[in-house]
Amino acid sequence: MAITFPSDTKTIIDQIRTAIGRLIYINLTTSTAGCLSCTLDPINNSSVDATCSGCGGNYWIVTAEDVSISGHVRWSPFDEQNFQTGGIVWEGDCIVTIEYTGDNLSNVRNANYFTVDDKTLVLDKYVLRGKPSVNRIRLLLKERE
Repeated sequence: MAITFPSDTKTIIDQIRTAIGRLIYINLTTSTAGCLSCTLDPINNSSVDATCSGCGGNYWIVTAEDVSISGHVRWSPFDEQNFQTGGIVWEGDCIVTIEYTGDNLSNVRNANYFTVDDKTLVLDKYVLRGKPSVNRIRLLLKERE
């Protein structure tokens, strides 16, 4: 028996994500430039002046920005909360499902890190999901240590 999917499957999934989704932030490097106040040490790929006020001794000045995307956020294991003396502590990995677009996929591939619920996470892996065609990206994130 063949399964028939509604013609508006993506629209329905997007509506659900909009209703229950939360904003996540993807940190992306927008530019990298050399410091104008010092010179590059080609051996160490850093500044020859460790106390440079322009770059802090790194030579490279990295500019980054956060891109916000609405996604369905789930904390492992299965959104269970760990109650401690100090309150609720989220533990473990995070799974976020976002809309599949070329821009979103590019942002995921080039991300430095993700911010979800004020926690900094890194990408473990991502999976493209959807039937009959790809319509979402599932991100498997781990807390940055």
